[in-house]
Amino acid sequence: MTSLPASPNALGRRNPPLFPSLRLGVLALLLVAYSLRVFDLGGQSLWYDEAVTADVTARGLEALTRWTANDIQPPLYYYFVAGWSRLAGRTEWALRWPSVAAGMLALALMWSVARRLFRGMPARRRAPWIALALGTISAPWVYFAQEARMYALLVALGLAAAYALLRASADEGTRWWAAFVVSATALLYTHYFGGFLLAAYAVAYLAAGGRAFKARLVRIGLALAAVFLLYLPWLPATLDRYRTDRSYWPGELKLGEALRHLAVQVTTGAPEMMLEPDAARLLPLFGLALLASGAAMIAAGRRERRVALLLALVWTAPVACVLLLASQLPKFNPRYLLLVSPAYLLLLAGGSAVLLGSRSSSAGPVRLAARVVAIALIALPALVSVRALNNWFSDPAFTKAQWREAATAVRSAITPGEAVVLVSGHASPAWDYYAPDLPPIRVPDVDVLDVAAVQDFDLGVRLGPALAGKPGVWLVLWQDEVVDPMGIAAKLLGSAGRESEAPGAYWHVGLRHWQFEQPVEIQAAAAPQHLEGVNFDHKVMLLGWDDPADGSIDVYWRALNTLPADYQISLILEDASGAEVGRWDGRPAGYDYPASRWNVGEDVFGRYPLPLAPGYPPGAYTLSIAVYDPDRPEGLDIRDAADNPAGKRVRLQITL
Repeated sequence: MTSLPASPNALGRRNPPLFPSLRLGVLALLLVAYSLRVFDLGGQSLWYDEAVTADVTARGLEALTRWTANDIQPPLYYYFVAGWSRLAGRTEWALRWPSVAAGMLALALMWSVARRLFRGMPARRRAPWIALALGTISAPWVYFAQEARMYALLVALGLAAAYALLRASADEGTRWWAAFVVSATALLYTHYFGGFLLAAYAVAYLAAGGRAFKARLVRIGLALAAVFLLYLPWLPATLDRYRTDRSYWPGELKLGEALRHLAVQVTTGAPEMMLEPDAARLLPLFGLALLASGAAMIAAGRRERRVALLLALVWTAPVACVLLLASQLPKFNPRYLLLVSPAYLLLLAGGSAVLLGSRSSSAGPVRLAARVVAIALIALPALVSVRALNNWFSDPAFTKAQWREAATAVRSAITPGEAVVLVSGHASPAWDYYAPDLPPIRVPDVDVLDVAAVQDFDLGVRLGPALAGKPGVWLVLWQDEVVDPMGIAAKLLGSAGRESEAPGAYWHVGLRHWQFEQPVEIQAAAAPQHLEGVNFDHKVMLLGWDDPADGSIDVYWRALNTLPADYQISLILEDASGAEVGRWDGRPAGYDYPASRWNVGEDVFGRYPLPLAPGYPPGAYTLSIAVYDPDRPEGLDIRDAADNPAGKRVRLQITL
């Protein structure tokens, strides 16, 4: 990914031309790669992110630019797809094909970078072939080359910048510095995190310069200054997203979890192409493979050692920078770091090529062992990728969100006058792509995910007028655990109508259907059947509860103050004799909506399973409820009218 510390003559030497047979070999691998990337390209529904691409690229240039200025990705990829789709159409196949093209470009650049990077070494003949072969079947490279998003382009532009820098550092003319500036600028306009990769390239370029540090500092400084000037028009949008983006929950970054997600994504394509627990079990093997590759290159000689260290820098530095940023703004997605995957593959290729070409004067068994290790280094990622590709192409468990199928089902079953309610509202690009004739009521009515826009009982104020006179409603659910973690929409619709069976089940998209009697009455506030008004230490109030149904009970709460802890509730069910027959503990408003996120004065509800042990008959029972901080399990005091402690538990008389 950067130049080698060799003499000027060595750096300036051109690679020898490929023989015709070698060219055919490269073309054969690229043909295999293309076949994998176009296989069933339009077979699956667009999922939400891809539908956003479809929606944004259908807009005019000004509207597209304005939209991306308010999003978490810059506009360059969208410009490419917008131009392409005006020629090729807006089918799933057509929208995804630009990623196929970017993926193929990345492979060609991987070959070229490897030839430059390993030139002058014994590994130069084999490393480019191994790198190209691994990239051809790399599970994440195939997956993202089949997705209508910018990640395949991100990898290609990162490799383009690396190749241009390699040529520029070999003193092959200012045109290669210009190529670096152009590709680096395009990288930044494709994804904000491209800047971290450019910083790693700059450090690697300087580290490889030896005594020419000052001259190199001037060259790379001027190049990056040019990149900065070209990016300057978009800098205000970048800073604005850093300050205002609310598409994530506040909290602390879980470093170990983030590193695990990144490792399984880069090595196995999980979770999109392999179950994460299965992928995590393979991580020790991949760790050993990387250590063996690095050790082989370090032991091979000074030049190989430098390349190994520089590849490690290019791989780890962007990861460290992104994780540092995520520690301040805890939004982390491993796909953002797909741009480091070429360095990972090149390190594997370099180590295995060194071992395959070993000419050690040691005994034959040592050379044989080196070759066995090299074959294992190649076989591990290859076999894992084959397994992941088989999952992706044949296992329904790895299906994308089935918006197409869900929309088709609603269209075939909806009756005149019925409404569609979409939770989450920001998913409207996916719904509108497949059902433009069925405009939904968006809950919440936002274009970009806002984790602060959690639905509460005020939703009834909006749904009441919107559903007035409607004979029924279809509730479409996606990412509802974020914007409707309590299930308020279903709660309000269920209180106003009779639920009927929805047609079919769909991956990652839920469908529910209610029919209404007229007039439609949607409650617009918490309305428990039984009122209580129990004050738990001025933290939360138990407003009341509903009669149990279907083995569960709905309980209503109000936040009286800002809640600093993840409060839990404890339920104990007792029979008429006072004997305990069941116990349950959990969050009061559901797992996805901890009390620490409640707003002061907000009314919430939770639906809890009644912990009735098997064998107990229907009848009268007592349900006692306590509220506690997990760090202080003794629980909150109940306050009476005089604000004196009045016990820890409230007792409800229920009938099962």
